Amino acid sequence: SLLFHSFLSHLPLHFLHRSSPSPRDGLGKEIISRFTTDLNTKSKFYTDSNGRQMLERVRNYRPTWKYNNTEPVTGNYYPVDSRIFIKDEDRGVQFTVMNDRAQGGSSLNDGQLELMVHRRTLYDDSRGVGEPLNETGQTGEGLIITGVHVAILDNFVNSTIYHRIIGEDLMLRPQYPITPSNLSYADWISKYPPYSDGLTVELPLNIHLLTLERLDHTHHLLRLEHQYPIDEAPLNTTANVTLEELFQEMKVVEAVELGLGGNALLSDIHRLHWNTASSRTGGGRRPTEKLSPPFTIVLKPMEIRTFNITVTYY
Repeated sequence: SLLFHSFLSHLPLHFLHRSSPSPRDGLGKEIISRFTTDLNTKSKFYTDSNGRQMLERVRNYRPTWKYNNTEPVTGNYYPVDSRIFIKDEDRGVQFTVMNDRAQGGSSLNDGQLELMVHRRTLYDDSRGVGEPLNETGQTGEGLIITGVHVAILDNFVNSTIYHRIIGEDLMLRPQYPITPSNLSYADWISKYPPYSDGLTVELPLNIHLLTLERLDHTHHLLRLEHQYPIDEAPLNTTANVTLEELFQEMKVVEAVELGLGGNALLSDIHRLHWNTASSRTGGGRRPTEKLSPPFTIVLKPMEIRTFNITVTYY
């Protein structure tokens, strides 16, 4: 348990966690990482939905029926794919914890956040799994779980910017391959360049290159996503991206918009239209198909657009 007082850190704090195997005492174990602050959070906390929109949670409460919680811990646990946070509305302070893998999480007391690092049960809990969660590992002593939690304590605006960007960094951490070689370092990096921007210009800060998949020699599947919802200022504005000269090694000569799955023309997809009072995405998609040079596209908050691009190589 870590205690924070009322201050703004401005820099993310990285915490490495490592769980030892559960002892052989005949009892199951749930190992958590808990952060305790003095923030007044009024029973509320927020968890992400698959790394995108944030969902408000209220302890011991359900919005559509009267909730009689007989499981005060498990009844308040929710899936956390990439982040969980609490807010103090009076002070304008937000405390966010980013996790590097999907975990369960909650705020069981005001000012607290916790994430389930490891869980080992010796018996089936009769909740549908049909077996105990008793992974023993190669040694038979039980698994050792390691990972990273990144904590951010800042105002609402800065926290909004940080948790989106850091979430991508944690999910897309580089892999480090190691291979034997007789080449010198200079010869190796000249033959196998270790780093390339790939893009001629930086994408807007609120835009993420989600997919660039080669289909054949001249066609690629491209997805771009707007990472911020309409209620997360200041990066909740629309953004423009021009595709024609975006890539260093290839020029886009044709762009056709597809549905999100990439398997049908957007113009051929006919969705049901719902009458809604508001939209968190900021409005519907234009049913365009073939774009014209220089292939400038507009992305609204939380929008993902998919294209089949035809390229020529420089």
